[in-house]
Amino acid sequence: MNQTHENVTSLDTLRARIDEIDARLHEALMERARIIDGIVAAKRASGADGVMFRPDREADMMRQLVERHEGSLPLSMIEHVWRDIISTCTLLQGPYTVHLDGSADLAEMLDLARFYFGFTVDLEPCGDAADVVGSVAASMGDLGVVALEERSELPWWRGLSETGAQIIARLPFLMIEERPADLPALVISRAIPNGAVPDTLVFDTRWNGALPGRLMSHGIEVISFHRSASGVDALLAVSSDLDEAAILAACAEAGAEPDVLRQVGGYASPIDLEGDTDEDFASEEPAVSEG
Repeated sequence: MNQTHENVTSLDTLRARIDEIDARLHEALMERARIIDGIVAAKRASGADGVMFRPDREADMMRQLVERHEGSLPLSMIEHVWRDIISTCTLLQGPYTVHLDGSADLAEMLDLARFYFGFTVDLEPCGDAADVVGSVAASMGDLGVVALEERSELPWWRGLSETGAQIIARLPFLMIEERPADLPALVISRAIPNGAVPDTLVFDTRWNGALPGRLMSHGIEVISFHRSASGVDALLAVSSDLDEAAILAACAEAGAEPDVLRQVGGYASPIDLEGDTDEDFASEEPAVSEG
């Protein structure tokens, strides 16, 4: 009888501690929101206003989460909660919509968007990736999510520009075995002023002939390509350590320099917690032949 009483007392004590932790978490979230309110007021006082996305800062936060995480709590759950907090607190600075690539599987796209942006932000399906680019470029501060396919039906990235929409992130950011919301995708937004140089730069490239077949061995990843009668369009991911001359030289060594090389954004390199490369977009090179 005493042992039963002690077990009940122990459970009550543990539950009371959980209640205290929940209260502290809630208070911390409200304090975070109050700080965001102060940031908004300071921005308006200085003449600045609107939503400000900081993908470099978000990536650093995720890296810190990974470094300090331990225990049985799934890391994907922590990622989702933190992404939801970031997205919602960003919404407090001003309204924005996330435009979704309608050419992708709708259920997978919605899972991805809700995992990263939560249920507070408005989602708007578009016709295809090109429509997403156009909607973001025409907005004041919206985001877009485009499904990343190895072989694209259209070279939608031609619509990206320095003054319009640019690539700012690649998803998933944490590559975990059997993770939820694992649809490969790119996030785009209006160009971010005074943003930090990302780990990986992305280029719109075009060849009148065939796509060189040895780009990966020269440190260049083909993350998507489109073949037409006039040649090949490709979206390349390259380390920011390489300048344009080095990229052109690497392409030449791989087979041929592109006729067009134009930067269209960049992203923080995803964290591979599996220790393997992405099978769909890193381990194989597209077999593209001329014509």
